[in-house]
Amino acid sequence: MKNKNQSAILYKVQVLALLVVLLMSFAAPVATGAGGVASGEKMSTLPNQAQGPTDPAEMEEFMDDLIARQMEENHIAGAAVAVVKDGQLFFSKGYGYADLANQIPVDAEQTMFKLGSITKLFTWTAVMQLVEQGKLDLNADINTYLDFSIPDSYPQPITLSHLMTHTSGFEDIHADMVKLDEENLAPPREWLVSHIPARVRPPGEIAAYSNYNAALAGYIVARMSGRSYSEYLQEHILSPLGMNGTTAQYPTPPELLARESLGYMYEEDAYQIFPQLLTPEDLFPAGSMRSTATDMARFMLMHLQGGFYGDASTEIRILEESTARKMQSVLFAPDPRILGNAYGFFEFSDNNQRVIGHSGSGEPMESMLLLLPDQNLGVFVAYNSLGAGELNRQHFGFQRAFFDHYYPAPAVESIQPPADFAERADRFVGAYKWTMSSYTTLEKYFALMGPTINVNNPGDGTLLLESPFGNWSIVEEEPLYFRFVDSAYHVAFREDEQGRIVYLFTDLTPMMSFEKVPWYETLGFNMPLLMISLLMFLSMLIVTLVRFIRDRRLVANPQPFSPSARTASRLIVGVSLLNLLFIVGNVMWGEQIVFGIPFAYKVVLGLGVLSALLTIGAVIYCVLAWKDRYWGAAYRIFYTLVTLAAVAFVWFLNQWNLLGWRY
Repeated sequence: MKNKNQSAILYKVQVLALLVVLLMSFAAPVATGAGGVASGEKMSTLPNQAQGPTDPAEMEEFMDDLIARQMEENHIAGAAVAVVKDGQLFFSKGYGYADLANQIPVDAEQTMFKLGSITKLFTWTAVMQLVEQGKLDLNADINTYLDFSIPDSYPQPITLSHLMTHTSGFEDIHADMVKLDEENLAPPREWLVSHIPARVRPPGEIAAYSNYNAALAGYIVARMSGRSYSEYLQEHILSPLGMNGTTAQYPTPPELLARESLGYMYEEDAYQIFPQLLTPEDLFPAGSMRSTATDMARFMLMHLQGGFYGDASTEIRILEESTARKMQSVLFAPDPRILGNAYGFFEFSDNNQRVIGHSGSGEPMESMLLLLPDQNLGVFVAYNSLGAGELNRQHFGFQRAFFDHYYPAPAVESIQPPADFAERADRFVGAYKWTMSSYTTLEKYFALMGPTINVNNPGDGTLLLESPFGNWSIVEEEPLYFRFVDSAYHVAFREDEQGRIVYLFTDLTPMMSFEKVPWYETLGFNMPLLMISLLMFLSMLIVTLVRFIRDRRLVANPQPFSPSARTASRLIVGVSLLNLLFIVGNVMWGEQIVFGIPFAYKVVLGLGVLSALLTIGAVIYCVLAWKDRYWGAAYRIFYTLVTLAAVAFVWFLNQWNLLGWRY
């Protein structure tokens, strides 16, 4: 039996589960501010280095100051950093604790952190190894390599290149991705086959980050190599590189178990151990690996040195030089003027420096890997606590502080908007949701509550981008191409054949696009609709209770209502009660779908179906109420308003895939 503290933590994990999984193995999109320091971040008082790091002692002073402040401000128990430069380990250090209770400090060489989505870089490296061997073709239909079929929803097949650049066209799903115990984990292949996301757009059209892409790629690696994914990585990447503190296996090999850092969350003014969340083996290629900072230094050195790694004890080639260099080149960009996706890496270029990298969230740990090929420099940082989510966002958090210190950006020249822009500004105005969304399942609802960019026209020749992560003003440089007013980042729009704006792309999110949504899918329309409907349902229950109490007092002279009028009243009361119970049930169980669809939630979804059927009857009785004058005019008006609210609620449920069992 769990103690009170364990139960409280588990409850919080369940409430946060959807958010955790959205962040798990995901390069987070944008953060507060652009250009300059992210919110809550302070610049080091040490002098800037114009040409990058040159002195390990200076870097230690900088990192000591930066990481200490980040840990204090974000309630982080432990962290580690590794920097490589010119073919060697330049700097590495651990900070804080891997185990607070036993006071075990973080050691950059010994302490293992969950890498989250940085695992994908190993997956893509393995793919490229098999391409070199002629076992894989990046442009072949992936069904060629599978023992099950991806539906041919579009004439164009999905290829490994599409998986690698997140342009496969899959919707995003998270249901049943996480478990709290091993007994409920799906066996290998089963999860992958039973959770194929719907194809919602042609491959190669836009980027929409997807864990399923990497899961498929890892499965293909296993099938074409004849080894499990974990075994292949161990034999062909980890062991050759001497990454002895790294594993893709689960459970962790016994000899490494003691080196794993615990994960922490800061609640009620204290650090608490974050419960272990387990994922099916099929998802290992998307974010399962654990590694040390110095092991990741070896991986970075290999990629920076064209696939070759050498030290006093090891000289090994993981990739041919041409392949390694190819992996650093752009494979897809939504617009040639916007940062794009390389062969598994993302372009994170910053302060006039070309940067490729990846960030990762392995609940609750956060990490980031950055490579500067032109500078022969690589940086890896990892944190072991939930509060570090703000720090691993590309261009912000750790990256912002590092680049502003070692590669300060030149001043941004002001730019004047075109004289005729005011005439065209309104065509860009609207709400844009991120494309890491579900379209065919009940998870579509989470897009309504998820990150949205609202583009507004302030009337001063600029556009204002408002988001949960910050607000930015942008000005047009070229048709459909804008620059941030106060920094060098850019935004591009795409129009359809009718000239309507359909997509927004930013330098900040090469792995993600933003899709313009119609007015009826905006939060500004749906939330008032939902709140008004719920108030009407609640008021119907209150009015019915008042009428019941009144009629009880007038039992000697009751209201002479017809049987049809009583049936109409009972019907709309039933609809109101069912709809309120539906909302309560969604609050209680809807967020737990990441662990699977609980039976209680299936019952809740059934309440929505029953309510929709009863709503049809309520509409019929509403017409009869006016025709036969069941009650006084005031109550008939009220009944009509509640019925309209019920119809609106049915529309809401259907619009967001909550009507029926759509999972």
